Amino acid sequence: MTDTPGYQRFFAELKRRRVFRVMAVYGIVGFVVIQVMDLVVPALLLPEWTYRFVGLLLLLGLPVAIVLAWAFEMTPGGVRRTEKAQPGEISQIVVAPASSRWPVGLAAAGGTALLLIGGWLVLGRPGPGGAGGTDADADAAAGSNPSEASIAVLPFSNLSGDEETQPFVEGIHDDLLTQLSKIGALTVISRTSVLEYRNTTKNVKDIAGELGVATVLEGGVQRAGDRYRINVQLIDADTDAHLWADQYSGELTVANIFDVQTRIAMSIAAALESNLTVGEREHLERLPTEDLEAYEIYQAAREKSAWSGEESGFLAGDRLASQAIERDSSFAEAYALRAVFASLLYWFHYDRSDSIAAAARDLSARALELAPGLPEGHWARGHYFYRIHLDYDRSLEEVELALRGRPGEANYHGLAGHILRRKGDTRGALERYLRMAELAPRAADAANNVAETYGLLREYDASAQWNLRANALQPELAYTYNELAIGRIHAAGDTAGARSWLAQAVELDVYNHERHMNLAQLEMIARNPEAAVQATESWEDGAYNNQYQYWPAALAVGLARRLAGDSAAARLAFDSARETLEPLVVADPTEPRYRSALGIALAGLGRAEDAISEGEEGVRLMPPEREAWRGTWRVYELARIYSMTGQTERAIDRLEFLLSMPSDVSVWTLRLNPAWDPLRGDPRFDALLERVD
Repeated sequence: MTDTPGYQRFFAELKRRRVFRVMAVYGIVGFVVIQVMDLVVPALLLPEWTYRFVGLLLLLGLPVAIVLAWAFEMTPGGVRRTEKAQPGEISQIVVAPASSRWPVGLAAAGGTALLLIGGWLVLGRPGPGGAGGTDADADAAAGSNPSEASIAVLPFSNLSGDEETQPFVEGIHDDLLTQLSKIGALTVISRTSVLEYRNTTKNVKDIAGELGVATVLEGGVQRAGDRYRINVQLIDADTDAHLWADQYSGELTVANIFDVQTRIAMSIAAALESNLTVGEREHLERLPTEDLEAYEIYQAAREKSAWSGEESGFLAGDRLASQAIERDSSFAEAYALRAVFASLLYWFHYDRSDSIAAAARDLSARALELAPGLPEGHWARGHYFYRIHLDYDRSLEEVELALRGRPGEANYHGLAGHILRRKGDTRGALERYLRMAELAPRAADAANNVAETYGLLREYDASAQWNLRANALQPELAYTYNELAIGRIHAAGDTAGARSWLAQAVELDVYNHERHMNLAQLEMIARNPEAAVQATESWEDGAYNNQYQYWPAALAVGLARRLAGDSAAARLAFDSARETLEPLVVADPTEPRYRSALGIALAGLGRAEDAISEGEEGVRLMPPEREAWRGTWRVYELARIYSMTGQTERAIDRLEFLLSMPSDVSVWTLRLNPAWDPLRGDPRFDALLERVD
């Protein structure tokens, strides 16, 4: 066999040393490890880079395994260096039939191919944009390909060096961002996304890369008595070259300050070759007030409008805006801001009185009366028609008018997203939220809105990635822990993963009232009724109360006792819930949440006809056609009442309906939640459980 080609003898040697076998086994095992990571990494809350690290480790390990297989062999006596081939041993392998030579080689090739494919998928895995095509969305939000006319205005330096001047410096920065957001040709990163760069040591190029912009504006402000000085410089992020710089100084008056901000905005537009329309010039040149103290109070009030959802913030902001109006009764922006606070108090159920609704109407109208076309006035009207009347078409008209004057304002795009989502146009809402996230790439609430919307669309991987982004941006934001926990159940029925996220919130002492409700619901889904009862003890004011549900703790306790099989204790709890809810229904018969909750309590008491009547009234008062998100919760609780009262077909009808549209219902919640135990075994319900979200 001396004439045997060298490559045949080489492959025969590989087979003799069992290199092919090692390649096959290593490749298959590596591919399996990569697949298992999709379950292990989220469950253990490991960082996203874990995927790439393990994938790279597996790929780099392949040549190491091949070398070790060539050099060593396993023997009954342990690992030893591979001995040289015996005379004729290689020749026997070469002349062996193809049926004995090919399989191991093909297995090696197949295993290696599997490993390479798995490694390629892991190394190319999208970042926080998520899966299912959302990497493009994330790139858009992060601005990976910034336009030339994109800018981030970094927090200005306080050149005076004293704390008393800091609010003035922050006000100048905020006002300049407001001015720039009026120029439609510019993409201006929101204030919330640039604040973290105050006193940063990062260079301009790194900051621009994180924010997805082509240019960065730096500046400093000095105030001494009734004089000011402002220095600004516009920098090209790629070249670090100064595109434009200037210095402004003068007497400290509102007129002078706004004149400087207008000149800066126009100079930036000119440097970036962005033409201004006539309307944009008019908006830029408008002076909101001549009273400097009123304006500084208004700036403080505007700080309170940052997203929190807390009643105390809304009330504090309203008080400050009122003080600004007391100093200048023609201050249109202050009226508009008060109108927004009134609408938010109504929307979040802090004040549902006719007087607060009238205040939102009258204050927003007054703002536009004082300054026709004022973007802030139209924004306030958008809040009013949306949050108080659920008049989506009228509110969208107002928001679009506001965006004409402030096309670069992230919060205006966010409000449009809110309206479209409640209207039922969830895909349209997603587009607006992605634009909001593009303008506010470092704002957790923008990322969270994208995440929520993907969740309603049952694109759970994308939802989780955006929630992880929000959580990384603002770890103290309690809502993301709740969303990540719920998302694990919706996506995979992963109660352990859900419990881990809620436990993190507890460990970090990140408070949110929804955490306690979610913990009680989790324990019910995990079929731990005693733990569910204990979880209700932490509910504020003895009830779970948000815009979707109102549940007295006794109602949850009744359901838990029912699950535990303690019918007597369950009946006592349901009756206690009834005693709480009936006076609320009498006091406010048009509140749909009370009706749904009362229906569940009555169902628990065996009063089927009354229970169904209350549940159906809840849907009539708030159908999905009127409000897509809150309406689905009314249908969901009606389905629960039907299930409790033996109305199987009607319950399944409602669940089929909810699965046919964006909602908080998933196949996994149907599989796990004991609320649907009475439906199990029905062919229609079992068919629902086989669906894939």
